[in-house]
Amino acid sequence: MALWRNLLQRLGQGALLLAATAACSATPAQAWPAWDGFKSAFVSEDGRVIDRSQEDLRTVSEGQSYALFFALVAQDQKAFDAILNWTENNLSAGDMGKQLPAWIWGKKGESWGVIDANSASDADLWIAYALLEASRVWCNQTYADKARTLGDLILNKESMEVSGLGLSILPGHTGFVLDNGAVKLNPSYLPPFMMARFANVWADDSRWAQVYLASQKLLLDTGRTGQYPDWVLYNNGEMSLPDDEQRGDYDAIRTYLWIAMSSENDPTTAPLLKQLSPLAALLLKRQNMPEWFEPMTGKFSTERGPSGFQASMAPFLQAIGMPELAKKFHTQSLKTSNKEAWLKYGYYNGALSLFAQGYMDKFYRFNSLGELLPRGKEVKSCG
Repeated sequence: MALWRNLLQRLGQGALLLAATAACSATPAQAWPAWDGFKSAFVSEDGRVIDRSQEDLRTVSEGQSYALFFALVAQDQKAFDAILNWTENNLSAGDMGKQLPAWIWGKKGESWGVIDANSASDADLWIAYALLEASRVWCNQTYADKARTLGDLILNKESMEVSGLGLSILPGHTGFVLDNGAVKLNPSYLPPFMMARFANVWADDSRWAQVYLASQKLLLDTGRTGQYPDWVLYNNGEMSLPDDEQRGDYDAIRTYLWIAMSSENDPTTAPLLKQLSPLAALLLKRQNMPEWFEPMTGKFSTERGPSGFQASMAPFLQAIGMPELAKKFHTQSLKTSNKEAWLKYGYYNGALSLFAQGYMDKFYRFNSLGELLPRGKEVKSCG
């Protein structure tokens, strides 16, 4: 109930703040060499993010959504529009207000097109968030309208009541309600700052407040062992892990990052960080992030995770009060604009690194309402 009261208070504050903070300013963009390097390595001129590690040279909706966010932080509107247009035209059949983006697009024999038409809600949420914040940064109502229609589609196509949580965002449109009634969820799909933003800005639809509360409960429930799993099941109010997916690795790594980047003034940031203190102690002992954990057994990989894993731990260590160790992990971030260095690093490692590097070097922050605060861009009224 305290969390609910906190949210209601923040919603009220948000209504006042939003009247004064729809963004617009003539402040010039600041150079972000790491974005330039990532873009040259993975983003085509027409706005397609290419995973070159895959034989089909696939594009996933997650990559499109991340690149939209990075372009916004860099205040690179040309790239933002190219990425948005490619996403809408190729993954949403020309209208993402009517069709959720397909999650895989790539080479199919001699042709190119959608490989898997199912949606991925993490990408859908990131796209909606990037559009919403772009409407503030560049005073563009079209972006705001697109964000709202996509947000409505997410609620209508990718949410359901889950016993023990409430109204929750499913990982995609289909395939996540099992035959026995269990619902499969992914904690890394729900960044706290993003859920707070939607609940604040779209307060006229109470479903977003419900989703915010459910997402925070999910993060609190699933992180109690001090490490996050990739996937969880909820069945009749009880949480468990899938028999064949007991680990936390390439999905879960993002959960720590999202929590660390959320505002310290968000009412759940402190308790979420507190329950992750065993992870901080392990990082101090090992001086690196393992590739995987088994949250239910406490086992973890003897091998260190890839460089992107190490980089993504820097914001977490900073948030939990270990700045010197954070600096060490931050050295794993790529800061160069060199295309070849980024190609060697790889798309997913690169995305993790870019999130972490941008945050650690203060290219962006999030306030307690979930609003993006890009460096060098004063937020003013678009009036």
